[in-house]
Amino acid sequence: MGTLHEVYQLKPRVLNSGSILKVSKEKANSFLEKYPASKNVYNEARGFSQDTFIINSTDGKIERFAMYTTERIIDCGEPGIYLSVQDGSKHGFINFEKFLEELTPYLDDALFYVIWDHIISRYEIKKGKFLFETKTNYADWGYDFEEYLFANYAYSGQLIADYYIEKCNEMMLHHLEIINDGDDLKERYYEEEEYENLLQRLHDYKKFISQEKLGELEEWLRLQLVG
Repeated sequence: MGTLHEVYQLKPRVLNSGSILKVSKEKANSFLEKYPASKNVYNEARGFSQDTFIINSTDGKIERFAMYTTERIIDCGEPGIYLSVQDGSKHGFINFEKFLEELTPYLDDALFYVIWDHIISRYEIKKGKFLFETKTNYADWGYDFEEYLFANYAYSGQLIADYYIEKCNEMMLHHLEIINDGDDLKERYYEEEEYENLLQRLHDYKKFISQEKLGELEEWLRLQLVG
């Protein structure tokens, strides 16, 4: 099967299995002038580069592109032009740094990672500047992005809480996919230990999570443990 590229976004919101970048509202017209192929794209994705898709969304809802992950629509909250960076590709991200640097003046601030084998690449767009860093020591964190997150962002309880919320959201989505496929949940993809660990992590960061959201996620996880 080969090694797949993983994509994780941390800003403006935490996303697993892909990244969604927004063209600045003030730069939308100039963006469309430079890239006229995007003018007639509304709520449909069109390939913009090998692993990046453009969507001119009238409702702020964007398709998250991931080759081996459950289909998902991300609500970004406002209409606009978005770029969806695909997770799970095997041969992608050729000349991606040059491509993203060219686009940076048009994009809102964002932070995301692309991981391939032992290489972890950090992409940040900040106030119109492109910041890029790549390291070949991903093995130092056991090839586990969660471990990397703890080592580099322990100071941000909110970001880590959001990571676990997103992890639970993905788990719930995968369960729904299993049900829709008519498969037996008893032969589920996750082990009980994974539910227990996630439940504990949510509890550890509960002060960064609204009571309503925390209650919803904890109730769902406990149901999986007794179901």
